[in-house]
Amino acid sequence: WSWAVLWRRGRRPIDWTAPITVANNRSGGGVRVQDGVAVVAVQLLGRGHRATRVTGSVSVETENVLDIVELVPMLRQALGLQLDSISVVTIGSRHGTIGDFPRVYDSEIGTPPYAGRRETWLIMRLAVIDNAQALFWRTTVGAAAISVAQRIAGLLRCQGLRAKVATATDLVELDRRLGWDAVSGTVQRWKAIRGEAGWMTTYAYPAEAITSRNLSQAWTLRADEVIQNVTVFPDATCTATITVRTPTPAPTPPSVILRRLNGEQAAAAAANMCGPRPHLRGLRRSPLPAELITEIGPSGVLIGKLSNGDRLLVPVTDAGELSRVFVAADDPIAKRIVIRTAGAGERVCVHTRDMSRWISVRMPEISVVNSPRPAPRTTVSVVEYAPRRGGGAGALEGGGIEAAISPTPRPATVITIAPAGAQLSEAHRNGFEVIIEQLGPAVVNVSAAGENWLVEMDMFRAENRYVSLEPVGISVGT
Repeated sequence: WSWAVLWRRGRRPIDWTAPITVANNRSGGGVRVQDGVAVVAVQLLGRGHRATRVTGSVSVETENVLDIVELVPMLRQALGLQLDSISVVTIGSRHGTIGDFPRVYDSEIGTPPYAGRRETWLIMRLAVIDNAQALFWRTTVGAAAISVAQRIAGLLRCQGLRAKVATATDLVELDRRLGWDAVSGTVQRWKAIRGEAGWMTTYAYPAEAITSRNLSQAWTLRADEVIQNVTVFPDATCTATITVRTPTPAPTPPSVILRRLNGEQAAAAAANMCGPRPHLRGLRRSPLPAELITEIGPSGVLIGKLSNGDRLLVPVTDAGELSRVFVAADDPIAKRIVIRTAGAGERVCVHTRDMSRWISVRMPEISVVNSPRPAPRTTVSVVEYAPRRGGGAGALEGGGIEAAISPTPRPATVITIAPAGAQLSEAHRNGFEVIIEQLGPAVVNVSAAGENWLVEMDMFRAENRYVSLEPVGISVGT
């Protein structure tokens, strides 16, 4: 009979009320009150432009991480207020999904767990009835929930992790990206649900598999999108699930440690969203390990090898702030940075007066225009450095930065391409978050987040067709 209940209940479309905006302490945020639970969210931006080092075939290292165990004390607030749970929801993918090059780029990086795109959100749920006594001292339920989100965001900032409270619009947009059309639709099967972007299948981690290493291995999966959810509770227990979006229903779990939540796919996907957490019969709580590390933000764009053999990836975008990237290199290197940015999942627009120079990089996610207006949905603009009158390739020292075409409206990230050997003055170096300077035929110096690396650029043969209309005369790797 339990299977019959799952079959009937699991096929019901889910419907929630819209979130509202509530002000607290002279700032606002979004709150959804549904079925006696107030839900708020915090976007965890982490540390900007932190590099990722690939140390092995299945291991990476980065400073941009969160220990989920440290969230447990934040579940208990002042005057007896206690959150029902905090879900750490990470959404992203290894590479872009449009065109052929993203798959080529993914094969170049290989098997290590990395994410070309990745965002992390904290979804906090406050049970109204269970906190009736504590809420007696608050003005409204919404204001109490927003104040909790603001305090948690402040505590994370004290740890060096940037965080911001989500607005009502942010909550709606996050739900949309997490598959709201699938959970509210009627195409719900026993093993998967379908939305406009593809089929979504949710799997549970068994208790013994909830470790930092296994969470990291989620980013080795070849899928259009990965949604990872680790939920912690006040009694220091947790659950972990992973939702995989694919063009067709997944016939088998992507890993032997994962267990598909049959008959509860819609509810499991809804548990990732900004709403009350549904009860899942196939998901059991387990004690939190002593440490549970998860990466924050994208791994970045592949640059090349360090002197110790590790491979370096550096993010050129930042979800929290505008980013400026300076690349002083010849076309074989500069164009590789551009196409790898698109391979990571960004929508790139190149602004140039020399269309013949950049025609080779054109692909579905890279537009080449000769006007200031970026192509629709552009997230990264590429501009050419225009030397001032009386200056040359090296005239940047002591001078300003000018672009031949300045993008308007300006996207979140702008990459300036200058000739190899161009140097920035100290004053202007501070205006760029990432600086890549060519020192040799395939050697670059990378500066980001206060660190410097000397890197041997990875030059893959498969990229030659995008780099130049003529054969590239640089020694290349395979």
